[in-house]
Amino acid sequence: MPKKIPISVKRGWLKDFEEGKSEANIARDSQKALNVVKRGIQEAKLEHDGANARSEIIKEALVNHQKQLLGIVARVLSALEVPPSNLELRREKNGALAPIPLPAALVKYEPSKGLIVELSDENAPQWELLKEHLKRNRLWSALEQWRKALVSHIKSRLDLERKIAMMLESETGLRVLGEIPDDKKTSFVFPATVKLFYGVAINKALGIPDETNPQERIIATADGYVLHGEGGTKLAYYPGRQEECRDKIIKVFNKIPDAPEFGNIPASTDDLRSAIKKAKQPLEDVHLLGLVSGQCRICSQVSW
Repeated sequence: MPKKIPISVKRGWLKDFEEGKSEANIARDSQKALNVVKRGIQEAKLEHDGANARSEIIKEALVNHQKQLLGIVARVLSALEVPPSNLELRREKNGALAPIPLPAALVKYEPSKGLIVELSDENAPQWELLKEHLKRNRLWSALEQWRKALVSHIKSRLDLERKIAMMLESETGLRVLGEIPDDKKTSFVFPATVKLFYGVAINKALGIPDETNPQERIIATADGYVLHGEGGTKLAYYPGRQEECRDKIIKVFNKIPDAPEFGNIPASTDDLRSAIKKAKQPLEDVHLLGLVSGQCRICSQVSW
């Protein structure tokens, strides 16, 4: 049986051939038949091309893997912002807080946990892979602190909104009704009043200029309504006592900055900004580098 020629010898033949040596000379110098050398050179070339192809496939797979992880990093960075002042706090028909969409995140209420923050990528398989790559990174503890600070901030907004409603009901003696009654006998405060006062108060608490000045535009009309501007938003319905109701509504507006719930807004915002800064730093380091360091179970299976 002819002795099998090692692949290393065939690689040497291929190298000599590519450097200009003829197949005949290679056969003569190696004391092998010409057809054996030709076949050996071809086998070495096929092996070389196959290795290059595998290398390109692996390279492309790793590049795509990194792109997926860096995409998550970018989206988490986009979530790390103080919610806008006009963030809608809406309630479902059963009174539960409706999910609050934020960039790349969602704040929602769960009966067993209360308010929680869920990042949009957390349920994707790549999220666990990112955690494997950055296993001991301070990012994860920083993100937990950010979640807590965001929940606390959202709660402070909810508390202020609730406080405004309570102040209106206490001062006017009327209920804030979500569903407007059909009859003209029930006196009440419209939820739009809470929304108006809350919006102005949030801007003021966050230091955002607001020239709404509703107290200067609140009027009482002959048909029993209290409006925000002539022909504007209805704030209350109290026929026969609309002037008194208007004064009390204005009184509530002027007292809002004295409420502890108002003071909690800037305090919780400062805490949130601090948590955002700590969470952003490790993410920005990865983003600027353009590479997620470390290894996960996916890339550990790849060998060059």
